[in-house]
Amino acid sequence: MRKRMLSHLAPSLMLLLCVPSPALAEQATKPNIIFIMADDLGPGWVDFDGSNAEVNTPNLERLAKSGMVFTQAYAAASVCSPTRAACITGMSPAQIGLTTHIPGIAGNERPAPKGGPRDAESLTHLPLEMPSYARELKKQGYTTAFIGKWHLAGEGSTKSKDGIVDSRYHPEHFGFDSNIGGCAYGQPRSWFDPYRNATIKNRKKGEYLTDRLGDEAVAFIEKNRDAPFHLSLWLYQVHTPIKAPKELVKKNGGNAFLAMLESMDGAIGKVLDALDATGTLENTMIVFYSDNGGDKPTKWLADKKGSLLEGGIRVPMAVSWPGVIEEGTHCDTAVNSMDFFPTFVHAAGGSTREIPQLEGLDLRPLFEGGDSLDRDALFWHYPHNRPDVRYFMGGAVLEGDWKLYEGYGTIPDALFNLKKDPMEKMNLLKENPERADQLRRKLHDWRRRVTARMPPSKSELKSSHPKGNSQ
Repeated sequence: MRKRMLSHLAPSLMLLLCVPSPALAEQATKPNIIFIMADDLGPGWVDFDGSNAEVNTPNLERLAKSGMVFTQAYAAASVCSPTRAACITGMSPAQIGLTTHIPGIAGNERPAPKGGPRDAESLTHLPLEMPSYARELKKQGYTTAFIGKWHLAGEGSTKSKDGIVDSRYHPEHFGFDSNIGGCAYGQPRSWFDPYRNATIKNRKKGEYLTDRLGDEAVAFIEKNRDAPFHLSLWLYQVHTPIKAPKELVKKNGGNAFLAMLESMDGAIGKVLDALDATGTLENTMIVFYSDNGGDKPTKWLADKKGSLLEGGIRVPMAVSWPGVIEEGTHCDTAVNSMDFFPTFVHAAGGSTREIPQLEGLDLRPLFEGGDSLDRDALFWHYPHNRPDVRYFMGGAVLEGDWKLYEGYGTIPDALFNLKKDPMEKMNLLKENPERADQLRRKLHDWRRRVTARMPPSKSELKSSHPKGNSQ
């Protein structure tokens, strides 16, 4: 019947019907890209890894079932700011020079153990000259938005009245057309309206921050449905302070942490529903990820946030991309924070050939069913001490199943076989000295390549502090 009706139309009108508008043509060839990042969320606290029956995250499970779960996803650092910088730039924290969380109270970094190495220098903001995937996506015609936690714009945020320390380093200066929530804060000043955050307009007293960020994400999707868009939705969940709406806390048996997880999942559900309602879901890549291991430990991994053991750097990750990623799949290949930059830019039709400093790899071969990447090893560099929570400086290298931890003079070096010992209980350094030496050489070579800043030597400290005061 439809063919018969079309045959009676004028040729000129038939031509108009057959030729898509430029906006629709561009939308059909360039996927929308949504990057959702949780804060301080380790594996074991989402439904799609099936680790904790108390967790209620059905929307994340829905996302994961529609695409691929990554079982060996790593953060570039064990704390937040360096990982966030690595995601934006495609460069390691060591190469950027931002290797620890930007302190909330300026000049109050924790002292080293008595007689041990002192912290290396670390930047207190992300430099404007660094690459940004948002800038590259704009070159490809994308409308871009940042919603949520940034934590890359200056130290001393907890003493500011509104989270603004230096607005020159806010998301809008890194290629994002709009910014809601992104400032120097590493955690919310308030989870409830009034938010005391100058990058979010107060709307309704008592409104929960995550609900608001979810609404803003929906508004962005609805407004930009007709052309390629990118949204970085970097939620403040589940960073301390652990607070959630009373009704959700009550629903979760008084457990505010589980209530926060459910609230986060609700915001993600809003995004999925908005994509479905606007007809953009089928042409959208959605990434879910976390900035570091959990402050609340993962039962089946050693340690937690702040540590270079697996519990500090392994994170949950799922990616959905209809038509590219097969539903209900999983990938065991190790991936990390720097990989998002080339993945997003290449998926959008851009090139990274003129950005040689990138350390990430395009993940699309894995999305399409491949089982490996052209990468020799993953590296970490954390030249900082946090003795108040028993975490000390060190570096690490992961090659296949083998992981070497180098203690930088604070705690003993260790070699683990993660396949046989995922909890990192057995130090195999003495039994495998040749392998340890090989991995140590790789770690040292990588540090030299990226000009990593190391803890100052005693002679450097002495020349900087002639009276012997190294603080």
